[in-house]
Amino acid sequence: MPRKPGQPAKSDKHSDLYTDEDPKGTIPGLKFATPEDAKDSVSKIKNSGRSHAHKIQAAVAMEQRARVMGKIEAAGIYRKFINSMKNKTFKELREKCWDGWTQQGMKKKGNRMVPNCVKVSENFMDGKNPQDKGDSARHGLAGKTIEQLKKIRSSETASPRQKQLAHFKINMTQGRRKDK
Repeated sequence: MPRKPGQPAKSDKHSDLYTDEDPKGTIPGLKFATPEDAKDSVSKIKNSGRSHAHKIQAAVAMEQRARVMGKIEAAGIYRKFINSMKNKTFKELREKCWDGWTQQGMKKKGNRMVPNCVKVSENFMDGKNPQDKGDSARHGLAGKTIEQLKKIRSSETASPRQKQLAHFKINMTQGRRKDK
């Protein structure tokens, strides 16, 4: 269907379910008159060779058209396909991390959410490999009480790193945070 009179091409000021502003991207032969038409159309969308986003966009447009025309069963067929594509989208996002990396939730990058990938071997307690003892254990501070840590922190013979770790462990144990 052509644009309305005076409407510029690819205008973002107008949205019409029946206006095809980019005919090159159209998947031909999509219908929604009957449930069988909707099933055939979903098959066409699946086999169209278009991008994942393009397939979802086509299915959403067809679902909206079917709903407006009162074809609830056909709209339901499109909605089922859209939901299956959403599940595929979330699954792909979870699988985006490289080998040796794992997803730890999501993070915002620009205007979109992306997986937060971290090294599998990373130990979050001290940033070392889990097979290593850890910084505190290597410096002999594992299992020390707060009183013992305070003595190490003020000791003349302790290394600077031991003092630093003792100070850190005291603050972590007592629940103190850095002032901003």
